[in-house]
Order: sequence, then C-alpha cells, then structure tokens
Amino acid sequence: MKYYKWSDKGNGRKIGKIGNYCLYEKEITEEKCEEISETTRPGYGAFKFVFGPSAGGLLETIKFNIITNGEDIINISYEPFKTRIIEVSGLNIEDATLKIERINAPFTASHTIAFLLAVEDALEIEQDYEIQLKRIAEIELERIRNHLFVISRLTETASLNVPTYHLLSLIEKTNRLIGKMCGHRYFFGVNKINQIECNFDSLLKIIYIAKEFKQIFDGLIESRIFIDRLQQNGIVKDETSIGPAARASGFEYDARKDFEILPYKDLDFTVIKENDADAFARFLVRGYEILESTRILVELSDKINGNKEKVSTKNKDGEGLARVESPSGDLAYYVKINNEKINTIYLLSPSLINIKLFVKSVKKTIFTDFPFNWESFGIWVSELGVILK
Repeated sequence: MKYYKWSDKGNGRKIGKIGNYCLYEKEITEEKCEEISETTRPGYGAFKFVFGPSAGGLLETIKFNIITNGEDIINISYEPFKTRIIEVSGLNIEDATLKIERINAPFTASHTIAFLLAVEDALEIEQDYEIQLKRIAEIELERIRNHLFVISRLTETASLNVPTYHLLSLIEKTNRLIGKMCGHRYFFGVNKINQIECNFDSLLKIIYIAKEFKQIFDGLIESRIFIDRLQQNGIVKDETSIGPAARASGFEYDARKDFEILPYKDLDFTVIKENDADAFARFLVRGYEILESTRILVELSDKINGNKEKVSTKNKDGEGLARVESPSGDLAYYVKINNEKINTIYLLSPSLINIKLFVKSVKKTIFTDFPFNWESFGIWVSELGVILK
C-alpha cells in the first residue's frame, strides 16, 4: 500500500476502526482497536425514555434509549434500524462501484472516490492529475450541498422558516448544477477507475449560490433566537473527533491537509477552526467551509476545463487503503483484490465516529436541546448499519 504501512503499534492520531484493523494517520495495525464505553449511574427518580425509532424531528430511523429524571439527559444509547448487508466480494470493480455509490446518496462522491482511490492504490495504478483535480471538485460540491443541508436542519429545528426554505432552494440549485455538469444530481454513474464523466464548464456558477448563502449566514450569526439554542449546547472536545466536530474544537484535523492522496496541497485553502466545541462552533465551521469550498472550486475552474482521461495498465492483485475528507470527516476504504475482483473490503464511515461523539456530548444536557445538538453533527443513519461483505 502506497499511502499506509503495517505496524505492530500505530503512531500518530487514531482515525478509527476499519474492519479488523485499527487505522492511524499513516499506519494500519491488526490490534483490536477496542473502545471503552462510559457508563453513568442513573440516580434516584430516573427512568427510561425511548425516542424514536420513528419520531418527529428525526430524519432517519434510529432509536435512542434515554435515561432521564424528567429534563436532564443522564445517559443515552442508540440503536440504528437501517442495518444493511451489501454483498461486494466477488464483484468486479465496476459492479462494486454501483453498490458503493448507493450506500449514502448525499455522500456518493466521497464514498466512490475513497473506494476507487483504494482500488487504484491496490492495483498500483498511476493516477491522472487532472482526474484527481476533478475528484476534488466533486467532493467540494458535495461538501457545500451537505453543509447547506445541515444548516437548514438547524434553522428548521429553530422554526426559522424563511432561512430554512431559502437554504433548501440553494440545495436544489446546487443539485441542479451538479446534475447539469455530471448527468446525475448525486454523482451516480460518474466515477470509474481514473475516469470521471463530468463536464465542469459551469463550475463558476457555484459563486452565485455562495453569495446567496453568505447573506443568510450573516443573518443567522446575528440572530439571538437562533444562536442561543446552539451556544454551550453539546460541548465535546475529544482528540478522537473528526471533520467539522474536530475543527469546531480547535483541532486541525483535515484529511485534505494531512493525507496527500488528492492534490489539495496544490490549492490555496485554509482549514477552518473554532474553539468552543459546541453546536454553534460546528455551525460556524460548516458555514465558513461553504465559502472556503467555493474558493477552492473557483481555483479549480481554471485547471479542469479539459476532459482528458487516462487509461493505465494495472495489476490484477493487491491491497490498498485510502481516506478522504467527506463533509462529516474521515471516510476510508480498505480493499484486497484478487484477479481484478473484490476479495475483502472494509469501510470506516464518518457517521460511525460522529454518533459516538454525539452520545458523549449529549449527556448532562436537557432534552429540548437534543435536536439542535443532533443536527449539528451531520450524522447519516444510513451509514451506521452498513456491513460490506
């Protein structure tokens, strides 16, 4: 594997568990990578309250078991109801990609690009530079769309209907722009080995979406009704955090900077950070990242006008591992390939890490603050129960 090495004991920040392995910044180990769960004694007068699996305010099906004394959340556990076993082993790369890209449609670009990068790593394929830049364009477009969605969920929870519907209209504009450039609003069928079926001639139109968002964003920052529900809500500062949750805690964790599988180093962008580690800080990181992603796309527009595609000769066997910075944080795939078919595959999804952070952050808060905290993490339940075989 070009981007990782095996070791007995990992060095650097632990990213998470991927299949049977423990993933660190530059190393992968075969240790169990077990996590110690925290327990909290319920105390006198506490009782169990079940929220979900289908309830108002929850976009996807998940069940929360909450121990409460009436208002305070003393302890909490979760049960995802969307368990899926996806058969990938034995498939060729193209057929496997069709299943990978449908794990979580809003994160299709992140999933398929991470998967294909791992495949290319395994088969020692020389990656075309312009294709890599186009992959960055996809991921940044996906980041903008997802951050718009998370912020719209926060404003809807606060019953701010005007900004909510305005944000939803911007999501639709982003989807239409993606559909026009790539033929599908969620990048289905777009990504292949060293190949992308997109024409990014209209990429600069993202500027107009960003300008509209900036007006909404500035207004929300000035709204005490809105920010009072987010500040000091869901505080969690944890070195194992990823994505916006990590950067909202002052950690400069970003695979775009610290994992050079995609050429972000050739682009001028800043890692957005806040320090308060609460729901408001996570909101600010997402808002400023929309503007930063727009600047990245503007810079890319001068570099990816062509449609050159490079077909490389490849090995038939190998193993590879790659991770990308999805809108919610590190997303990684490990693959082992035999005779150009998938033999073994593991997934590390950002939602699997973020929901553990959410559970940690929600303890000792009150139930009325629960939905704001939940939405601020941008968790997709569809990723939690996925088992790739």
